[in-house]
Amino acid sequence: MILGTLRIFPPPSRRRDVLELLRSVQGPVAAEPGCVAIRIYEEEGEEPAIVLVEQWESRTALESHLGSDAYRLILGAIDLSSVPPEIRFDSVTESEGMELIERIRTSGHTTDGDSRRSEGDAGPTATRPPGTTVPKGKRTP
Repeated sequence: MILGTLRIFPPPSRRRDVLELLRSVQGPVAAEPGCVAIRIYEEEGEEPAIVLVEQWESRTALESHLGSDAYRLILGAIDLSSVPPEIRFDSVTESEGMELIERIRTSGHTTDGDSRRSEGDAGPTATRPPGTTVPKGKRTP
């Protein structure tokens, strides 16, 4: 899967124009072969941006899209950015959802590099007395 992310930074006077342009192509792009999803977001903050996120089944589908009339309109929206836009195309080789959260939370593993917690550590909800240790590979009741 290919994930395309485009962040456009239009001046306040052109924000509505960019949104209208992107919304006008949202339906046609969604109907293109290989399009998994297309979403438009508005970011607020110091650098308010309009974000277009596209998901494509394959590189071939993305390349076809990049040559389409709809993408020519997206390029028009890019031209309205007051600073260079951020454009990324990421190849996704694996995708997981709630099952990953459940697997990690029920196994007690962390992936954040926290070496203070071992596989046998029951974590902050354990009822062990302070200073008690559990041999590696053992679980507390």
